[in-house]
Amino acid sequence: MFTTLAALRQRLPSGSHIQGIVTHGGQATNIVPDLAEGRFGLRALTTAALDSLIDQVTTAAHGIAAATATTVDVEKVRAPYAHFRPNEHLSARFDEHIARHGIVMSPPEPGVFLGSSDIGNISTTLPSIHPFVAILDSDQSDHTPEFAVAAAGMRGREVMLAAADALGRTAIDL
Repeated sequence: MFTTLAALRQRLPSGSHIQGIVTHGGQATNIVPDLAEGRFGLRALTTAALDSLIDQVTTAAHGIAAATATTVDVEKVRAPYAHFRPNEHLSARFDEHIARHGIVMSPPEPGVFLGSSDIGNISTTLPSIHPFVAILDSDQSDHTPEFAVAAAGMRGREVMLAAADALGRTAIDL
């Protein structure tokens, strides 16, 4: 499955991702197990792209089972996340408010995505924003020890307070 998904990854559209782990793989390295299990996380830029990716991964799993004379059970654990639909008017108000703190908002860098968040599901029903306010330089990333240090430091506090103020003022505007 992992070999097939590695090949599939090469032709995925931008913003589509597949992550996976083996949750049960047997008890010995030299014995084919009676049961192997894995868990896979799928992401895409739009709900339609995610549905397509789910179909492709499911088709791959069934194809591998047929090719190896085994069986497969595919279980969708939770409903997929809908893609995020930002409210441009609220975003503009937030941008104006945070600019008072010397922070200028800009469009996200290509390849920067929201990841796994239910804000997309919420944004299909309620006007929503999801501003990214940096606490690191653009060449650094979150989910790193450097990010943890910055988040606990003075820069993290300053940006958090500025963002909280801007969000509050945006809510008052609303």
